[in-house]
Amino acid sequence: MKIIYLTDIHDGLHGLKRILQTTDADLYLFSGDIIYKAFFSFDRIIDFCGVQEELYYLLTERKDDSTPFDFTTHAIRFPEKYSTAIVEKSQKYRDLYKLAAKTMKEKYEIIEKLIVKYAKSPVYCLPGNYDLDLQYTELYQREVHRKSFEFGNLKVSGYGGAPIWTSGIPEKLTVVFHEYTKNGKNYSEPEDFFREELPDICWIHNPAYGYFDTIPGVGKCGSQGIRRYLDDESPSLVVSGHVHEDQGIKKTKNTVFINPSNFGAVDSLHGFQEGGYFAEILMEGKNVVQSNLCQLRGEDWHTLIEVDCSEKYPKLISQNPISTVSSEDYIRGN
Repeated sequence: MKIIYLTDIHDGLHGLKRILQTTDADLYLFSGDIIYKAFFSFDRIIDFCGVQEELYYLLTERKDDSTPFDFTTHAIRFPEKYSTAIVEKSQKYRDLYKLAAKTMKEKYEIIEKLIVKYAKSPVYCLPGNYDLDLQYTELYQREVHRKSFEFGNLKVSGYGGAPIWTSGIPEKLTVVFHEYTKNGKNYSEPEDFFREELPDICWIHNPAYGYFDTIPGVGKCGSQGIRRYLDDESPSLVVSGHVHEDQGIKKTKNTVFINPSNFGAVDSLHGFQEGGYFAEILMEGKNVVQSNLCQLRGEDWHTLIEVDCSEKYPKLISQNPISTVSSEDYIRGN
């Protein structure tokens, strides 16, 4: 069985079309962040991010833990309790918020049309922190957040989102990553979910703590709860994303971990990231036997690094001379 896994698509719709047109797989997994911008217009992006961030700053000053959506709802409903400036800002925010949600839903509709037209095999989707909750979009039948599906002899379970606020995205409509620490105790909904489901393939946007979760200059951002689950259980495969800079493959016990890095090109704090990366994953029964790091460049895609996963540790089969990713960096030791 061959699985093609893409993560952090970031509005790379033309690339998505090329993958569906030119690859062959038994199963496609399209992972968040599927969307990158909430508007087609750059000016609207700036307007929405600006007013959203101003409201978050205002809420912090007021020591108010409500969301900008809830705060502006109250300000519009009870204008006599607020200054004219706050009421006007609230109305502007809600108008842009409504337009952002509409535009993002239109983008998901385009993706669904691409899948219907070009996909030759089943396609499932998982939201990231840049995405709306996909159950409210045209991708609802493919959405796997807090859900499982059977494919052949494999059980696939997904948990999307990330514990981070994403500027420019309508926060009330996004997936909430339910994990927090209170009174010294860590509560983790994803941990509880995976312990109940016990999947063969654990599909996550936000990585587990210690597995491809290191942000340069920041440190590790992975989920403690998912890590606890993986310390106790050994699914065949764990695929993640979110942290573009921590790209690689690793095998611990009987579990293969893969983060191919971002498919869609993005500008980040660490510079321009060209993307185009995705993973081919070959399975025999419930075992990962090989995984290939691939990259779409222009209209064509190339296999960069082929990795044998059948033994205790991943081993290089071959590396394409055109690869800018070194096998020494990509293939991690125990």
